[in-house]
Amino acid sequence: MLAWSLQEVLNIVMVLLGLGLVIFIHELGHFAVAKWCGVKVERFSIGFGPVILKYTQGETEYALSLVPFGGYVKMLGQDDADPSQQTDDRLTRDPRSYTSKTVLQRMAIISAGVFNNMVTAVMFFVLAFLFGVTYEPAVVGNVAPGMPAWQAGLRMGDRITRVGNREDGQLRFMDIRQIVALSHGPIEIEGLRDGQPFKTSVEPTVKNRLFPVIGAEPEQSVRLIDRLEPGETSPTAKGSAASRAQPPLEPGDEIVAVDGQEFGGSFSGMMNLFARKRDQAITLTVKRSQGEGKETKSVEIKVEPNYFRTLGLRMEIGKIAAIQQGSPAARSELQPGDKITYVITDAGEMAVGSQLDPLRIPDLLDKPIGKEVTLRVKRDVTGNEPKTLDIKLVPEDRPSWVERPLEFDSPVSIPSIGIAYHVLHHVVGVEPGSPADGQLKPGDNILSVKLYDTPEDAAKAKAIEFKDEQRNWAAVFWNLQRDSKVEITFRSQGATDAKTVVLSPVVDTTWPIPMRGIMVPVLTQIRKADGIADAARLGWDHTRSSVTEMYLMLQRLFSGRVSAKALGGPLSIFDTAHMFVKKGFADLILFLGILSVSLAVLNFLPIPVLDGGHFVFLLWEGIRGKPPSERIVLGAQYVGLLMIVSLMAWVMYLDISRKLFGP
Repeated sequence: MLAWSLQEVLNIVMVLLGLGLVIFIHELGHFAVAKWCGVKVERFSIGFGPVILKYTQGETEYALSLVPFGGYVKMLGQDDADPSQQTDDRLTRDPRSYTSKTVLQRMAIISAGVFNNMVTAVMFFVLAFLFGVTYEPAVVGNVAPGMPAWQAGLRMGDRITRVGNREDGQLRFMDIRQIVALSHGPIEIEGLRDGQPFKTSVEPTVKNRLFPVIGAEPEQSVRLIDRLEPGETSPTAKGSAASRAQPPLEPGDEIVAVDGQEFGGSFSGMMNLFARKRDQAITLTVKRSQGEGKETKSVEIKVEPNYFRTLGLRMEIGKIAAIQQGSPAARSELQPGDKITYVITDAGEMAVGSQLDPLRIPDLLDKPIGKEVTLRVKRDVTGNEPKTLDIKLVPEDRPSWVERPLEFDSPVSIPSIGIAYHVLHHVVGVEPGSPADGQLKPGDNILSVKLYDTPEDAAKAKAIEFKDEQRNWAAVFWNLQRDSKVEITFRSQGATDAKTVVLSPVVDTTWPIPMRGIMVPVLTQIRKADGIADAARLGWDHTRSSVTEMYLMLQRLFSGRVSAKALGGPLSIFDTAHMFVKKGFADLILFLGILSVSLAVLNFLPIPVLDGGHFVFLLWEGIRGKPPSERIVLGAQYVGLLMIVSLMAWVMYLDISRKLFGP
């Protein structure tokens, strides 16, 4: 614990030094060019506000101020706190004054900080790529059912080679996220699936989001987590089949085969094997390190099937939310808005709700691969009674429950036919002898749910409230698989008062789940330049794309496509820097490059008080032959100051809200 604490202290020190370095480089640009032009520099400060430390050398006071996120160079005749100095005739006649210098000299002084940041950004990126940067490759992991990526036909294991106008053999998943977040319409995506090229188009959604998303996550690793959190003793989920494996799984174990069948080191390949053998005990072949500098050994580990945990509730099925491109459903007459009432297979006809749990339809259609099945659906017809249709489909070989409804507005999907449908919060049946038996009954309407593991967690657990437009029982059910208690608030038919019950899910040994309970991190790789020339190319490309992304982000903020709530302040910057430094020194350098670009772009916005605002005044003076009047300068400076103070207050509010209440 002591070693961990010392490492954390070291990480924090590195973050503070890194942030201070970027600010120092910016202010050093102003300072050096001002000195070169013969301007008297009265103070060089890292930070704002009250001075903590200071010393004077020559005519300049060097200071470290209380608020570390920023800095300034105070020159004779140029003080943002006193804009009237810029129109003071006495200072204009002083040869050491900023205002006595030519327009071109003052432009050089004002833009020197931004120039420094841009140059050092390239240098930071070059250095980072020489060391080797950790990144998440553009391989698709979980695809949220019903979301744009799912509708476009993206699948777990797809390797993206081009997104929008960005193409790279080592594309990052972050590139996908950034292009999606800054999009203004459909995005063309190309990639490889099982070695075969594919192409699709995806339309990001902004509904109830801070910025556009498509609902795809990065691929996971097949190596179990090797850094356990305090209190964790195993790289497996508590109570899962993997936690009972014999011999036990250990941190850092790399799974290379399932029942002797290799899957090429792909998490998606491993999950497909898990899904196809979900009702069987399997033997995992793992590579296990025997210590630093020693060879790995191969270990055979037996893992029993894992099963869903249930409450015994059968909920009402909702309407089809989405249909996947290229799927059997897309080739049929099915439409979004249809409601499945019966599923008809070789085993017979089953009524959804009264006979068949809506959540078990994916498993039912997992079996008859290549055999025709019939879905009886009810379709609303404007101005008429709903129409009933029998629609025939042939399921494909795509296992169920590999696409997980992780978000609380997610529908559940049937991959074998390519539909996603909602499951409502209305009870239509209760299994005899189940945890819900005697507690809830058909007709009850669930109002909210709390999920937690221990009594201590109950007070902190956030209630998931159900509303007519929030049809999210599928996600609640999925989260039941990791939480041991569920608090349900409901209202019975005809009742005015709500009731609350606490239930403990039980294992349903008739319903195997693909996941075995192993805990794995996101897949990462190292991108290292092949020499200084390659590093220079990568550094320049990264700087150019970072600048473009910054300006696009600002444009999307002003257009409203990206929410102002997506902004972050000093605490967010610190947290991000801390995340990067924990990855390694090269990743911290990469972040400093990103921060340098951000500082350069934001500082050169045409806002009074910022460098860009001063540059606009200088352009005015250069074109007209005289500076703007004191009234215009003062008015603009105060407006700019109000804008900056308001923005800082807003981002600090967002930072504190996230710390207190979560994202």
